[in-house]
This record gives sequence, structure tokens and C-alpha cells, in this order.
Amino acid sequence: MERRKFLGLGLGAAAISLAPVSALAKNYRKELPKVWSIKNKDKADDLSGVNEAIKAVFGSDKTEDGKIKLKAPDIAENGAVVPVSFSLEKATKVALFQSADPEALVAIWDIPEVGIPNYSVRIKLKKTGTVVVVAEVDGKLYRAQKDVKVTAGGCGG
Repeated sequence: MERRKFLGLGLGAAAISLAPVSALAKNYRKELPKVWSIKNKDKADDLSGVNEAIKAVFGSDKTEDGKIKLKAPDIAENGAVVPVSFSLEKATKVALFQSADPEALVAIWDIPEVGIPNYSVRIKLKKTGTVVVVAEVDGKLYRAQKDVKVTAGGCGG
């Protein structure tokens, strides 16, 4: 009988601890439905789709360089799992874009006031393209970008 109480209380505490996180999460697929349909052009070096998506997410595509440390490989052996990480001291919103796949926008994060944006993700790139991170910091937009070459068939040459 004691074991059942313990498990019941443990599961209840776990559910309560997760409740605030789900209550604060925004569903950007519903809030910004048009941004997910913005398509990239066929040329990998054409960032017009990315710039259009940046404007749809942040209201402007006027960005400055700096503040964001972006890490991505120069050459991705496997386009299905390209490691991308970025960090900065503070931000209110961060978005990740890419020019290699049809959809320009990859993800959006809202950063709590006490949060430190330091993310590592793996994204899929169909072909060689540019990875772009844009962050809103004190009302200004900052940008970092990196070209990533995706090799065919996983051959590093």
C-alpha cells in the first residue's frame, strides 16, 4: 500500500512540474501559419526565402552582425543530421533558418527573461546551403550565418 501512495505522489509531482512549461509554450505553427509556407529558391546561395521568413517572424529583416556565436560544420558528411549550435548572452526570441530545403524556417524559441540561449540541435539539409540564426536582443535583430557543404553519399570529398 505504501508503494502505491509513493508512486501516485511521484507521478502527481511530475505532472505538476511539467504543467508550467506546457502552459508557456507557444504553438508557432498556429500563431504564424504563413511563415511555415515561405519557400526557398532552388539556388543554395539565394537567401531571399530566408530573408522573407525573417521578416515574417520578426517584422523586419534589418539585422546586424555580432552577439551570436554560431557553430556548424564546413562540410556535413550526412545531410540528414547536421549539428548546429548557437549561443548568446541574452535574447527574447531566436529563430533558426536554412536555405537548402524548401521550407526556410526551421524553429523558433521564446527565451524567458532569466534564460540563457545556448542551443544545440541537429537539422536536416537536403543539399549545400546556408544556416542562419537571428536573435532579437533589446529590440534589435542580430544575425549569424554559416555556409554548410553537404557531400553526396556521405563521402567527404
